[in-house]
Amino acid sequence: MLRFADPTDHPFRRAAALLAAALVATLLLSAKAEAAIVVGPVTPPAPPAAKGVVGLAKRELSRNVAERKSNNVPRYRRGKGRIAPYSIRDQWCVAFATWIWGRAGYSSYLETKFLRTSFSGDLVAIQVRDLSRWAKKYGHWSTRAKPGYLVAYGKTHMGIVTKADREGRAVKSIEGNKTDSVAQVTISMPYVTGYISPVPLTGQQASKMRSLRPDL
Repeated sequence: MLRFADPTDHPFRRAAALLAAALVATLLLSAKAEAAIVVGPVTPPAPPAAKGVVGLAKRELSRNVAERKSNNVPRYRRGKGRIAPYSIRDQWCVAFATWIWGRAGYSSYLETKFLRTSFSGDLVAIQVRDLSRWAKKYGHWSTRAKPGYLVAYGKTHMGIVTKADREGRAVKSIEGNKTDSVAQVTISMPYVTGYISPVPLTGQQASKMRSLRPDL
């Protein structure tokens, strides 16, 4: 009697069958692994605390920044060193404040209308009125101060709050282009019209204080 060999008995066919089974098992495991992986939105790193702003402002204060004969070109070493990076060869109080913000990791001010490239190549805001208008429109404006906020004096001047009291009033600030220099200032509240936060605020955070006069 003739006997026919089973094709699966051939060693090569058995190897192929085993390989195919292994491949199928690998594909199934891979599919299960992909199903188990949930890819969520990438969360950007949180910006540094506002105290980082104050630290940078104090560093610039320690470098004795001043102009030569009110020429609007701030330099280190009381006007005898290299040009300060926030120089725009024009009134520079807002440029100083927003340059500090940018270096601390806050770039929201770039949404303002009037910007200029500073000596360091960074974009900075340049106008008190423009920055204040933007802050009020997009929820950055407050009548309560915190260190790291900007303090606005009407439409004419701006500085960086370094100390505030328990009532939310600014006590001290560091300001660019103050008497032709970077200077530490004890704030006179009658001249303050509001504060600008580097991040948007809730209504409660921006709550009004009766001690602030209406904006000019």
